[in-house]
Amino acid sequence: MTNSKRRFRKVIYALAEGDGHDSVWGGSFIGQSFQTSLVARVLGVLFAAGATLAALTVLLPHPPQLKATGQLAIIANAYFVAAVLFTQSGRLPAWTLHLTLAWGSTLITGVAYFAGVAPSPLVFFYLWVFLYASYFFTLRQTTIQIVYAGLAYGALLVARPPIGGISAWWLVGMGTLLVGAIVIMTMRARVELLISRLYDAARTDPLTQLSNRRGFRELLDLELERARRSGTPVALLVADLDDFKDVNDYCGHRVGDVALQRFARILGEHKRPIDVTARVDGEEFALIVPDGARKEGFTLAERVRRAVQSEFEGDAVPLTVSFGVAVYPEHGETAAALLHAAAEALYAAKDRGRNRTVGHTPAMRGELHVVGAHQPDIEAERFVMAVLDMAEAVDLRFSGSARHSETVGRYAEMTARELGLPERRVSRIRLAGILHDIGKATVPNSILHKPGPLNKREYEVIRRHPELGAQMLEHPSLSDVREWVAMHHERPDGRGYPLGLPGSFVPLEALIVAVADAYEAMTSDRPYREAIGYERATDELRRCAGSQFDATVVEALIAALAHESSRVGTTLMISA
Repeated sequence: MTNSKRRFRKVIYALAEGDGHDSVWGGSFIGQSFQTSLVARVLGVLFAAGATLAALTVLLPHPPQLKATGQLAIIANAYFVAAVLFTQSGRLPAWTLHLTLAWGSTLITGVAYFAGVAPSPLVFFYLWVFLYASYFFTLRQTTIQIVYAGLAYGALLVARPPIGGISAWWLVGMGTLLVGAIVIMTMRARVELLISRLYDAARTDPLTQLSNRRGFRELLDLELERARRSGTPVALLVADLDDFKDVNDYCGHRVGDVALQRFARILGEHKRPIDVTARVDGEEFALIVPDGARKEGFTLAERVRRAVQSEFEGDAVPLTVSFGVAVYPEHGETAAALLHAAAEALYAAKDRGRNRTVGHTPAMRGELHVVGAHQPDIEAERFVMAVLDMAEAVDLRFSGSARHSETVGRYAEMTARELGLPERRVSRIRLAGILHDIGKATVPNSILHKPGPLNKREYEVIRRHPELGAQMLEHPSLSDVREWVAMHHERPDGRGYPLGLPGSFVPLEALIVAVADAYEAMTSDRPYREAIGYERATDELRRCAGSQFDATVVEALIAALAHESSRVGTTLMISA
C-alpha cells in the first residue's frame, strides 16, 4: 500500500471515530450563556446585590420618611429568592427565570416606594432588568420584561409624583434605560456574529473553502439523521488524487496548492446545491449526496473523474482521481460503518489501477492487504475496527438498527466538547460511547428483548455487561476506553454497578457516557416502552442529577443539544 493510501486510511479511521485535530471554538460564550443553571446563578447574584444595596439604605443615615418595615420585608424576600436560585440552579426550568426577573422588577418598585424620597432618580434600579434581559433572553422575552418594568415604574410615578411631571420623568427614564438595552443587544448580536464566523472558520478548509474534516463529520451525522427519519438513501463518495506527491515533488507545493483548488472547483461545478463537499486531509476529499442511491453516487463520481482527467491532462504532471462509493443504509447504518465501506471501495479502486470509480460490495470487507506499514499501528486499527463491527452487530441484535451506540457516541462527544475537554480526549470519549454496550454481546436474546421487567437473575446478567465489555476491549490501544466502558454504570451516589464506586472515584469520561446513554435510551423506543421525548428526558436527567448522574455533565449535555438545535435551525438533535 502506498504512503498516500495508508495516510488516507488513517484519515478515514479518524473520521469514523471523530478524532479531528482542527482548531475549534471550544464552547461558545453566547451558547454557554443560555444554560439555565448559569442564568439562574447570574440572576441570583443580582438579587443578592440588590438586597444588599437596599439593606444599606436602612443601615446608613436615611430620610425620616423611609419605611423600614417595608424595606426589610423586600430585602428578606430578595435574599430568599437569591438563595433558591443558587441552590436550585441546576433544576429550575427556563420559564421560571422569566417570572423571577419580573418579580425582581416588582421588588425594585417596592424599594422605591418605601424609600421615602422622590422615586424618579430610582429609575436606574431598573437598569439590571434591562441589561440582563437584553443579554440573556430573546427579543420577544426582553420586550415583555422591559414593558413590565416600564409599567411598574409608571405606577410608582403615579403613586409618588415627582417634581416636573410624571410623563417627562417616565419618558426620560425609560428612554435612557432603553438605550442601554439596545447597546447591549447590539453588542450581543455582534459577538454572536463573530462566534458564528469563527465556528464556520473552524470547520472550513482555508485553501479550498470546502468543509474540513470536522465540518464534514458533523454534516455527515446530520444527513444520516435526516435520512433515518425520511427513509431515503445517502451516497458517500471518498476521493484521493492519484500520485499527488509527484506534483509537489516536481512542480513545487505552490503548484500543488493550485491543483487542489482546481479540483475543489471541479467538485463545486458538478455537484448539486444540496451535496456537501469536504477536504478531509491533504489530497483526500469526500462528498455527501443526500437522497442519492448507488447509481446517483457512481454517476457523480464518474462525471468528476472524467472532468479531472480532462482538466489536468495537459499539465507537467497529469492528475487523475480515484473514487470509492458507499450508500446508506445498504453498506452501513452508521457514519463509522459508511466511512469504512467507502474507504474499502477506494482502496479497491487504487488496487485496480487508479483513475476509476468503485462501488462498495460486501465481498470487499477483509480483502485489504497491508504491506510495509508499521505493524503495531495496523494491528491496533484492525482491532478497533473489529470491535466497532461487533458493537454495530450488538445494536442490530438489541434494537434492530445500528443507531443506539453511534448516537450515544455522538451525544458523549457533544457533552465533552461542551465541557471544554481537549480534542484528543473528546474523540476517545466518543469511541467509548460507541463501544459502551459491547458487553451485551454475551446477554441472551430472551433478556435483551424481554417486554416486561427483569427478574433478579436476569438483572444480575445485565449488570455484568460493563465488566464483560471491558474484558472484550482488552488491548493496549484501548486501555483508557476500556476503563470508561467498565464504569459507565457507576453513579455519583455510589449506588451504581458493577463496583458501587462513589462519584469521586469514577472518571469524568464514564460519567459522560452514562448521561449520554440514559438520554438516548429515554428518547428512543424500546421493546418495553415508547420514547418519552426531549422535555421529559431532560427533566428526568435534572431530577436525578447529583444521585444517578453527575449534575455538571447533565447540564453540559442539555446545553449542547440546545446549541446544536439552534445551529441547524431545527429540533433535530433534541427530538431524536
